[in-house]
Amino acid sequence: MINLVIFDCDGVLIDSEVLSFAVDVQILAGYGIEVSSDDLARRFGGVSYAGMVDSLNDDHATAIDAVKYQKECEDLLGSLFETDLRAIGGIDAVLKSLDVPVCVASGSDLARLDTCLGNTGLLDFFGARIFSVEEVANGKPAPDIFLHAARECGSKPENCLVIEDSPAGIIAAGAAGMRSVGFLGGGHRNPQDAEMLMQAGAEDVVGDSSELHRYLGNQGLAKRP
Repeated sequence: MINLVIFDCDGVLIDSEVLSFAVDVQILAGYGIEVSSDDLARRFGGVSYAGMVDSLNDDHATAIDAVKYQKECEDLLGSLFETDLRAIGGIDAVLKSLDVPVCVASGSDLARLDTCLGNTGLLDFFGARIFSVEEVANGKPAPDIFLHAARECGSKPENCLVIEDSPAGIIAAGAAGMRSVGFLGGGHRNPQDAEMLMQAGAEDVVGDSSELHRYLGNQGLAKRP
């Protein structure tokens, strides 16, 4: 029986990934790497800056410093998030409908999570149940952040359901022994990404918040829309 729903943040609660990958494209061009937002989203959604930079360095024989790169991205995103960041459409209704506890388990740092969830009006849904990869040893696709969240919330892994937009997150949920649902409601995702999430191990994929609401209602976890 599910007694905890764990939400990823970027691309599930807030529509931040489309902004983040646009910034990545801009900055990577300065390093001589030409890549599209769609390619970055499919390959590196849910992956840490360090993990993405390591892979790109291997692919392009570059020597980008991950710490410097992250600072460049966050400096640009800081102002962009203040003006353009929005909650995923309808996700507040989903959170209001749930009959079980919820938490956030994200690859973002705690300061960014606090700011972004606060600015989009979602912070109060979670209280202190907001967990960051900076609290654990390994980021997704390792299971560390999900196991940490479950432990802190007093739930067993088999009693948790994870809502994720990225293959790395779906793989992490599976490695943690948790069920997962893929979510395509962020601006960086399209219907063709459903297969990618199913192949990563999602038990189902939903296209937007309304579909997620219906899914959770059918599972007995939320009031039906």
